[in-house]
Amino acid sequence: IMAASVQQPRPIAASMQRKLETLSPVVLRIINESQKHAGHSGNPSGAADAETHFRVEIVSNAFEGKRLVQRHQMMYQLLDYEIKAGVHALSMDTKTPSEAGL
Repeated sequence: IMAASVQQPRPIAASMQRKLETLSPVVLRIINESQKHAGHSGNPSGAADAETHFRVEIVSNAFEGKRLVQRHQMMYQLLDYEIKAGVHALSMDTKTPSEAGL
């Protein structure tokens, strides 16, 4: 019998997920796009498992009544440690459930 291989989130992505879950998201996607930036100053090694470039898609009621800049400030505040730990680029799509059609 062979054991199923389960890929665990890398440390930075796992930390981001734990912190963003405090916003009680309806949708949360954290996509590591580091491999697309191989050789770039933020990912000079080009390692496929680098955690330097992320795209986050999040839908949460916590964004209700907030302007885009306020939503991004919320995200930067939550992810301050990860950014200082080496996240070079963070693309964010922040919506309320009504904006996302949910």
